[in-house]
Amino acid sequence: MAGNTIQLDGRRKFCKNMLAIGAAASAAVLISGCAFSQTSQFASAFTDLSGRHFIGWFDHNGNMLGRVEIPERAHDLTYCGKNKTLFAFSRRPGNKLYVIDINAGAIKKQLLSSVGQHFYGHGFLTESGDFLYTTENRFDKSYQAYEGVIVVRNTTTYAIEAEFLSGGVGPHQLALMNQGNTIVVANGGIHTHPASPRTKLNIESMKPNISYLDAMSGKLMGSFSPPNNQLSTRHLCVSNDDKVYVGCQYQGAKHHTQPLIFSHKLSDESELEALNTELNTWRVFNQYTASLAIDPMNKRLAVTSPRGGVISYWDTQTDSLLEVTKQRDCAGIASSNGQFMGSTGRGDLILQDKRKVRLKKHQLKWDNHMIHMV
Repeated sequence: MAGNTIQLDGRRKFCKNMLAIGAAASAAVLISGCAFSQTSQFASAFTDLSGRHFIGWFDHNGNMLGRVEIPERAHDLTYCGKNKTLFAFSRRPGNKLYVIDINAGAIKKQLLSSVGQHFYGHGFLTESGDFLYTTENRFDKSYQAYEGVIVVRNTTTYAIEAEFLSGGVGPHQLALMNQGNTIVVANGGIHTHPASPRTKLNIESMKPNISYLDAMSGKLMGSFSPPNNQLSTRHLCVSNDDKVYVGCQYQGAKHHTQPLIFSHKLSDESELEALNTELNTWRVFNQYTASLAIDPMNKRLAVTSPRGGVISYWDTQTDSLLEVTKQRDCAGIASSNGQFMGSTGRGDLILQDKRKVRLKKHQLKWDNHMIHMV
């Protein structure tokens, strides 16, 4: 099914809710808007040393507060505070979404993607918690027909209320802009198919971009590509003034070095701008970025590179490099009140303020992303 579609059932509530969000101009869906305190809690997917998969949540000191086992590895999460629910998205090409009640410590519901579609590991909730947006891939039995879609579900019955094109191929992370009526999505540009789940089928012809969509109608408002077509745009975050930061994974020759982190503002109608540093600095990333988080208090951006074994910190006023710190097998990162909480695939939880402090080392492997639960 090509093109934008909005189902009639639930459409009135969907439209009314989205208009209210725009009027509220809230940034509550963004990690960068969290407030760090002694009661702060974080969450991440992880795999234990026996290979079992979980969603876990922990406090500001890294103490595990709860965990729920899930059948397969998850990628990213989002949290609904009004009913203490975590949503865990299976990694590509998984077709399951887990709704977890943290009070009960149990899976509340398991959702399946539509037939002929799979998840890409990311999603977000509207501020009210009434609607869940996810990135998905629509494919057929051949290897030829495919397209990225954004799917909107209500969080009462979990029925699909809207579905529209993502503006490209391979949509990965997405976010709601601060005014509440525009979505930004990183379309990685890579064609994949569940028949060969991790195979990249179009590396030479891939067309990555970030696309801006009207959150209610799905109308494409703008699409912007990185300077090299093999820079797959994967993860992003949004600052309080609606500047988008996007991290890339380079799919070209291993000896090539490319800038990997870009900024963009839709209002400027400009191209993606690489962050400011030397070419030699980009080499340490080993062509790969993972999680991004913004610290609005100190106007900093943090970006992890598991393959490079580094976390980079950037000044968001100048988009220039502040420092690069070594962190073997770094994974997720979240920000609040001038601090960054990071994780590693070796079980570490790390607090990065003026100096790096390892809070806890758990006997497990944290996955790629972390959220601050508010």
